[in-house]
Amino acid sequence: MNISTNFDSGSIRVVNDTDVMNIQLEIAKDNNACTQQWFHFHLQTQANINHKIRIINAGKCTFATGFDDYQVIASYDQETWFRVPTVYLGNELHIEHAPNESGIYYAYFVPYSSARHQQLISSSQMADICNVKSLGFTSHKQSIDLFKIGVDKNGKKKKVWVIARQHPGETMAQWFAEGLIKKLLDNSPMSHTLLESAIFYIVPNMNPDGSILGNHRTNSNGKNLNRQWHEPAQVESTEVFHVQQAMKESGVDLFIDVHGDEEIPYSFMMASGASNSTKESLNSFKNNFEKASPNFQSKYDYDTHKETFGTRCCGSTCTGKSTFSKATDYVEHHHKCLSLLLEMPFKELDDTRGALEFNPHHKFIEMGKAAIVPILAHIKE
Repeated sequence: MNISTNFDSGSIRVVNDTDVMNIQLEIAKDNNACTQQWFHFHLQTQANINHKIRIINAGKCTFATGFDDYQVIASYDQETWFRVPTVYLGNELHIEHAPNESGIYYAYFVPYSSARHQQLISSSQMADICNVKSLGFTSHKQSIDLFKIGVDKNGKKKKVWVIARQHPGETMAQWFAEGLIKKLLDNSPMSHTLLESAIFYIVPNMNPDGSILGNHRTNSNGKNLNRQWHEPAQVESTEVFHVQQAMKESGVDLFIDVHGDEEIPYSFMMASGASNSTKESLNSFKNNFEKASPNFQSKYDYDTHKETFGTRCCGSTCTGKSTFSKATDYVEHHHKCLSLLLEMPFKELDDTRGALEFNPHHKFIEMGKAAIVPILAHIKE
């Protein structure tokens, strides 16, 4: 039996792997921060025998309550993913599973690899209306890629900005971005209508260093990027710095920051700003999104769950020094536009919980495709 993490986004610490019925593991901290939540590892073992895996420090993780009613993701080929029986018991995460093959991957959620990101670049830039360029490079020399979709010869089209995966472990955000990009490029009547009025600027992965390292919430310098927007350092939080510069050049008329939530088992959306016009625009956007996607809802959000989960932090870089340290607050203040936070769940939705769900990331791809409906309605208001 062997457990390995020497691959893109791999992360786990082996405590004891001598007994298949008592494999003991620990979730590792982000490379330069105290956050710990993400895991992704490969088990090489004997097929068709039961294994019991104990993640013994789950109760000490940053979002430990997120393990309640949660099921681990697994795959034999990194293409088809499914959930396996998991119980959060006594501050430990217990996985009991008899793999059908001798090699199997386990992960917190379906990974989105650097290789798939490159494939998305290659396929997307084949379209005449899509231009992919690098805004700059991270501390580990990874490219910060921007997908510009649409042509704006007279400069009068609305500028729609979408960023995803500021927190690298929230991989559902990049699956959403992939769905949105593919829908915009599918030549459908609705996509064509939308691109007649808008041009899109999409950053599918704001945190490529953290993604490769297997971090959950921070970049390679230990920075939570969504607490750096008030004054991003050109070196330590260069990802935010370069995106801000591009936004200043293009302008922003609508902004969506895409994330994943560990605890609330629903997709939901919230807006920066408390004006009546913002609330009206948010409600309209959510209503249209709910009609377009069966995986989006407007009943549950942070406000309805705040008494249950309270305030959480992932370390010193999580606490903002300014009102505008978060992306949505910064963009709303500086660009005077509707600025939206989209959260999607690590857990299965309540109406499917307990079912053996295959490829749970597919619903987020479909949500990305469906997002053009509320976006079109908003820019036409």
